Amino acid sequence: MKITLKNGETITIKRIRAKDYEAVMTFLDKFSRGKGNIWTNQYPNQPKKDKEKSIQHYEADDELYLAAWNDKEIVAEGSISLSKMNHPWSVPQASFAISILEEYTSQGLGTRILKELEKWAINQKVHRIKATVRHNNKRGLGLYLKLGYQIEGMARETAFFDNQWQHEYYIAKIITPDKK
Repeated sequence: MKITLKNGETITIKRIRAKDYEAVMTFLDKFSRGKGNIWTNQYPNQPKKDKEKSIQHYEADDELYLAAWNDKEIVAEGSISLSKMNHPWSVPQASFAISILEEYTSQGLGTRILKELEKWAINQKVHRIKATVRHNNKRGLGLYLKLGYQIEGMARETAFFDNQWQHEYYIAKIITPDKK
């Protein structure tokens, strides 16, 4: 799918496949060296992900990995994975994550990626979609709240940087109506 960002640039969002492994590793390396990495589990000089395991995730039916490409490289990535799909006492759920290069934030890209992840989750019959977001990640938190996610709780002191403790909000959204 092609989209136009607020700055006028055209971006293509598509599913990541095995052939995209090197491009994803290049993106993760660039992202991990940028300002936005502190809001995620990425960090500079992180060991390269195992190619075979990564490809298994990209090709799995219970996960979706999306990449946003400018004309030459990945500039954002989103992923979602299913859980508790057949559990007798739990509703079908999915967890998501989004990473965007700093120069592509606040351009509408996060909204488009998350809406695509939600659409996939709805097609998978997911009832509840969830994630965690660091309490100081104003952009991420603003995006999620704008799209109907609610803060359900907080985990205290999950990271320490910028000379202060960082906390994580648990956020979630019900994406399919009750079946009562």
